[in-house]
Formats: sequence, structure tokens, C-alpha cells
Amino acid sequence: MIITFASSKGGVGKSTTCACLAGAIAFEGRSVHIVDIDANRTIGRWLEHQGHAKITVSAPTPAQLTEHLEEITRTVNPDIILIDVAGAFEQAITVAMARANLTIIPAAPTEADLHEANRIAAHLRGVFAAFRREPVFRVLLTQVQALGSHAQAHAFREVERLGLPRFATTIGHRAAYQEIGFSGAPPHLASPARPTTTKAIAEIDALWREIGELIAAPSHQGKIAA
Repeated sequence: MIITFASSKGGVGKSTTCACLAGAIAFEGRSVHIVDIDANRTIGRWLEHQGHAKITVSAPTPAQLTEHLEEITRTVNPDIILIDVAGAFEQAITVAMARANLTIIPAAPTEADLHEANRIAAHLRGVFAAFRREPVFRVLLTQVQALGSHAQAHAFREVERLGLPRFATTIGHRAAYQEIGFSGAPPHLASPARPTTTKAIAEIDALWREIGELIAAPSHQGKIAA
């Protein structure tokens, strides 16, 4: 199964959520390979010293993506492939979404992020419409504050107004996520004793459950191959 984290905007939580989901998958004993096509090689930097046996990372150029996915499937053959795209609108984002069984569009609850999320969703629908298919995707709200503001509430309503399907799970603004870049350890692979880590694990577990329910839904059978 391939899951793509897609947005043409940087700073929306693509790499963070991708790394966290990889940690959750590895924690339950499944192998996960991350294809990092962000020019900043964010996930590669974060996880290069982590050394978890169930998580591998590669960093092909965007132009190599199609051939690289075939090679990873043939040589590594992981249970799950996660693709972290660059924070820019380029051809690779189209390829990554077209090859994915599920596309996750992270967005913070801001006007700029939701505008980009809507743009990506429209592009994704257009790509699949050319093949008379319907894409499977969800917006994932990230950097959500625990104490909701009027602006944040308006952002949630804006997602509904735009007709963007979203995960019920949201990703909060937590220290456990910010620390990944320094520790190289996603919440599931970090110390579980700290409250911020425990809350982050609960959020990522809830997201992973939603993904499982989504791909198992009868209406999506034939669109997603596990």
C-alpha cells in the first residue's frame, strides 16, 4: 500500500506526520519505507541516526520517482510505502498522488493552508477524472491548538464549505512533534512517559485506525490495494 502526503506548501506538517505514522507502523511490527522527494531531505535528516530496523528511507530525485517506486517494491518490498513530497507544485506531486492508494493532504487551520489544500484536492480530482476514476483522499488538520479560537473554528467550517473530506482525527501543536527533528524519534519510538508523547501517540494511533477503516470500506474496494 502506498500513502502519499501531498501539499504544494511547506510547513503544513507533511514530513512530521509522515515520520509519526512511520513510527506507529514500525511499532506494531510492520515494515515501512519512506520515499523522501523533498529537496530539503527533511525526513532523511531526522531519521538517519534513528536506526529502527522496520523503517527505511530513500531520497530519489523527483524525476526518478516512478522507476524508484518499482525498484523499492521489487527489492525492499515493505508492508507500507509513505511518500513525502516537496513543498512545491511540480510534476512529482502528480505522480506521487497517482501512484498512491490514499493521499493525505495536511493543512494547518489557516486560510493559506486551506487554499492550498483545496488546490491540491482539485488537481487530484482532475488527474483521476482523466482516467474516469475517483481518488481516495482526506485532508488532515495539523498544528491544531488545544484552546480553540474563533479563527480556528472558522477554519473547520471552511473545510466543510469547500467540500473537502477530512479525517476526524486532528494533529495538535505538541512538543513531541517538534522534537523529532532533534531526537530522530517519532512519538511511538520515544519515551512514552512524558504527557506530550502520550498524547501524540494517541493522536497518531487514532489517525492510523481511521486510515485502516477507510481502506477497508466497501465503497473503496477496487480503488485501494492493500
